[in-house]
Amino acid sequence: MGCTLIENGYLIPMNKNEVVADGAVAFEGTRIIYVGATKGFDRQKHRPDTIINARGKAILPGLINTHIHLVGAYMKGLTEDVPGSGDTAGLYKRGFPVVCSLADEDYYSGCMTHALEMIMSGTTTISSTFLNERLVGPVAKDLGIRAVLSEWIVGTDLLKLSARNMERPWDQSLVEKGLDAAQELFENWHGKADGRITTRISPGGPGYLSDKGIEQTRDLAKKHGVGINIHIAEVPGETEFVLARYGKRPMELGRDLGILTPETIGFHCVFLNDSDIEIMHETGMNLSHTAFHTPKRGYFPPMEKVHKRGVSVSIGSDWCSNDLWKFIRSSILFPRVKTGDVSLMEGYDALRLATVGGARALGMEKDIGTLEVGKKADIILLDLTLPWYRPIRIENLISNIVYNSNGSDVTDVFVDGVRVVSDRAVTTVDAEAIMQDCQSRAERVWGVVSKNW
Repeated sequence: MGCTLIENGYLIPMNKNEVVADGAVAFEGTRIIYVGATKGFDRQKHRPDTIINARGKAILPGLINTHIHLVGAYMKGLTEDVPGSGDTAGLYKRGFPVVCSLADEDYYSGCMTHALEMIMSGTTTISSTFLNERLVGPVAKDLGIRAVLSEWIVGTDLLKLSARNMERPWDQSLVEKGLDAAQELFENWHGKADGRITTRISPGGPGYLSDKGIEQTRDLAKKHGVGINIHIAEVPGETEFVLARYGKRPMELGRDLGILTPETIGFHCVFLNDSDIEIMHETGMNLSHTAFHTPKRGYFPPMEKVHKRGVSVSIGSDWCSNDLWKFIRSSILFPRVKTGDVSLMEGYDALRLATVGGARALGMEKDIGTLEVGKKADIILLDLTLPWYRPIRIENLISNIVYNSNGSDVTDVFVDGVRVVSDRAVTTVDAEAIMQDCQSRAERVWGVVSKNW
């Protein structure tokens, strides 16, 4: 395996708050062998056979998205402005009806389109959760992205939910079906694509799954030694439903069922009081903060308290919008608006959520999240020659990037040392053909489902 050298860029390794003005990263195969000043790289020893000039670009670790429903491409723009009963009307009126109506053959181009959005905007690792995740495996394999897949295990009919009705007639047959699908996903995809693809277990959360069902998913995760993804404290009405049924708040129930651990990622975690945050801290669970997604629904978690208590936080996109640079900015701006406190978080802190925080949440901090010798060669290049970055002052370059970057500014992406995006073009799949196929399938699905909107 030859050596690849990326040189002459603004190196931002993210293991500390610093920028190397004329920096370089080199890797052989899938692993990084050098990080530092360009002049410090030993060319005689390593003899690079590929040299990439990154002058005018930032060199960063790939971004990490800890919560995405890849199939959500079919919901693009459909759910955000839906009038009706409650803040989540779009999810229940349009979202679930669309994605639950898909045929198996609709998954590939739809999921690939969402995945293209992420890889082209600098996300190299995703954690995808939904029904039929077995159909997502080929997408991750073909695209070359690093992926953690988890089957969403629910115990109620999603199409019978509404923003005001939180009653749940539990159906154990749905749970058993989900458990079987999760087992199949583990057997067929865990550790595949040279280890790029792994799996987790995803109970639907107390708003979608009974306490018995949650315990069954907990036991399956323990059996396979994998982590857990769970929607919890997510939407209006969930807390009231859980209190009425169990006499506990969602976080209390999750703790008592043993589902909240350092190997658990809680999605959204919006409706939190002080005791909930204390439970999150005590259990060591991780929060996947969908900072750009939840404000579309008109609410936001008390992140000023979450960060102050030291809860582990990463960034997730959920669906519809997946350029993580929007989420990174939102993670700073909305808490500032809510509290008036500009000191809550700086640019570097927010960028760490999408790199170091994501790696930690997924238990991958030894391999990804920073640019360091021995870690995986998951690297992105960001074009800083554009006017919205200029003029550049090294001392605040990270904040400059955080506040001004767009996903389209990403020029090159490496995953496991493979250049999956080169000069803004995907190298592994035919992106244009895939998006055209997704468009035609979406129009067919929308034409049928929209009759009930």
